[in-house]
Amino acid sequence: MNLEEKVNLLQYHVTLLANCIDSDEHPVENLILTMNWNEEQIEKAHDIFQKYDELIDLKSDIVWSRFEHELRDQFSIGYQTVKRIVLAFYRNHQWVDVCYQYAMSFEPTTPIEFHQITRRNNF
Repeated sequence: MNLEEKVNLLQYHVTLLANCIDSDEHPVENLILTMNWNEEQIEKAHDIFQKYDELIDLKSDIVWSRFEHELRDQFSIGYQTVKRIVLAFYRNHQWVDVCYQYAMSFEPTTPIEFHQITRRNNF
């Protein structure tokens, strides 16, 4: 087996392991593995969320499409993947206010995936 085949095998095994990690129990770890992120990339995601968390604390008017585009541009991802990142952090109880306000920015046509966030106080 050559080096490329070994790397492909390892990537396949990591993908299988990522699928075994319960995304409800370990949402961020699952996200990191499925996105094939390194430590620097997860830190960049945290930096973006922290920036918007600070804007919330300052009671700034936030244009949530900018938040979405920062994630999309930083990681060369689409909208569906942005939703996965937001949900992973929310499920991990990280950046909850950012996740909530981003999800609420879609009202009244909130995507169904965000109902677990937008309806958090309606139990």
